[in-house]
Amino acid sequence: MSIEPLAYNPTEPQQQQLLDWTCSACSLAWMNRALGIQFATDEPSATDYIGVPDNINAMYGLMDASGSRLVQCLREQGAPAFNCWPSWSQIDQLAQYMPMLLGGVGWNHWVGVRGTDGTNLLLANSAEGWQGVYDTMNSSQFVALGPFAAVPVPLLRQFPSLPQA
Repeated sequence: MSIEPLAYNPTEPQQQQLLDWTCSACSLAWMNRALGIQFATDEPSATDYIGVPDNINAMYGLMDASGSRLVQCLREQGAPAFNCWPSWSQIDQLAQYMPMLLGGVGWNHWVGVRGTDGTNLLLANSAEGWQGVYDTMNSSQFVALGPFAAVPVPLLRQFPSLPQA
């Protein structure tokens, strides 16, 4: 298996969501665009890819708060994503090294995390202003709106090894 770095553009614009239940799909679409993945790059195609109605729907949004379906979608596209339930200090550390998707159980919302400025998470938020959060999140907001599931993406892509000629 060979490993190559993924491209990553932390300044990739986030599109504002059209439907009130598709924040996870918008976040996945942002991550795909930011990583240069040319699949499920907008709200409708990412919603379809996640899977309506079993994995995402108008009544509940993303059906699994852990983000496991988002992990599966990213892995299917070669991005070695994983999920976890981090503390603020853990999420702040991860955000220094890799982009991620972040979903708050109390917040009922998913966003992309571009990185950190050392004090705040820098967000790609498809519903700016939802519960007072715009393009950054501080530790107080994290505690108030959590617990949070995270889907970090180490910036490596794995490819099967090719046979030697």
